Amino acid sequence: MKEIKFVKKEVLEHQLIAITCNCCATRFEVPEQGGYEELANFHDFEVEGDYGSEYPQDLDRISFTLCSDCLKSFTSTFKVEPTIEDGVG
Repeated sequence: MKEIKFVKKEVLEHQLIAITCNCCATRFEVPEQGGYEELANFHDFEVEGDYGSEYPQDLDRISFTLCSDCLKSFTSTFKVEPTIEDGVG
């Protein structure tokens, strides 16, 4: 037979307080209530090295955030234009 009791527990959650572009250092402090629209102008990237890759090396991972302006600036340097897919449909 199982005996059960109710226990009140406090749960800790991650709360985003600010986001910063790794390129230009633009920082946005997330307000306590609402105002999250500005977060849409920041984009997170994660790149993992495959076995034998030069950079990042084997299974190392690079994580960074770019603001929309820096992302646009960065992709404009590509010799081959990146593919942009419409996410609506």
